Amino acid sequence: MILKSLTLKNFRSYRAETFTFAERVNLIHGANAQGKTNLLEAVYFLLAFKPFKQVKHEELISFSAQECRIKGEIETSNGLDEVHIYLGGEKRTIRLNGKIVYKASNVLGRYQVVSFLPSDIELVKGSPQNRRRYLDGLISALEPEYLRYLKRYHRALSQRNAVLSKSPRLSPESLEVWDEKLAETGGKIVGKRKEYVTKMKSRVNKLYKLTSGIDADIDVIYTCTFETGKDPVSGLIAELKSNFEKDRKRGHTTAGPHRDLLTFNVSGKDASSFASQGEAKNLAFALKASEIWLIKDRLGKTPVLLLDDVTSELDDNRKKFIFRLLKDFSGQVFITTTSKKEIGYSGEMKEFLIKGGRAVKSSYIDS
Repeated sequence: MILKSLTLKNFRSYRAETFTFAERVNLIHGANAQGKTNLLEAVYFLLAFKPFKQVKHEELISFSAQECRIKGEIETSNGLDEVHIYLGGEKRTIRLNGKIVYKASNVLGRYQVVSFLPSDIELVKGSPQNRRRYLDGLISALEPEYLRYLKRYHRALSQRNAVLSKSPRLSPESLEVWDEKLAETGGKIVGKRKEYVTKMKSRVNKLYKLTSGIDADIDVIYTCTFETGKDPVSGLIAELKSNFEKDRKRGHTTAGPHRDLLTFNVSGKDASSFASQGEAKNLAFALKASEIWLIKDRLGKTPVLLLDDVTSELDDNRKKFIFRLLKDFSGQVFITTTSKKEIGYSGEMKEFLIKGGRAVKSSYIDS
């Protein structure tokens, strides 16, 4: 899969700009706050059908503009795709090869992309919700059916919570229908989460040692808020019934996949609390690098790789790992940096010098 071209209109700092990319390495450089990360986010949005973070549409639209557009040409094994994304107010429209896509879930996972961002450290040091969202997003991109489970689960969860908050004189029987709906999809969600955590463990452990140069044991742990046993559906129903009085008093559901925990341990200690900044960066990097392997293992495809300012404040081990990754990686790569000298890649690249939301220079270079 190759992103051939990208046209932006009123996307963040870009008023009107068109880019034609190289099939291998694209180097995006320039001073800080010129729009390098914005360009990378536009690439991500086009391929993943969502921005880097959950934000309101107006935050993606250029100041004083009312709408924005992203257009791209993507070469796949099945031919050339043309994707248009329109944002205006609260409206989002996706067109694939001229046809409107009414549900983004219908095209989720069509293209594979892995991003390395400075903010990835929040996967380790941030909230449990961040880690759950990360795991759910990863699985959804590989298995779109999983996203439908999530949507059904959260609809049932909202309805059950509404009953709990508005009906103080409840009986356990009045929640049975919602308990069953939650458990039906909740069991599938837990099963898939556990499956992918098991797949990630050994790979993250190996990658952490490569990036850090330290022989530390890394563990990835998924902890349920209920007993799963051989049948997570029955386990969740039993837990919901057991928690009835607590849920009724609090007015919300206290057990289920929405409260489960994803934990990363470094040498037996919870990384969210005890990992140093360096350890957390190494772990986040290993975690994201493991996505490449998961995509290849599951889909037999090579993702597009996005590296945002990854060489800044890195130790020698991580820099060596990045450049080794670039050398061995066969897919398309986009790298942002403030200094071309920081990029230790040997080979042909296409460079884009970005100033004030514009590509003032684009040319091929051989480093």
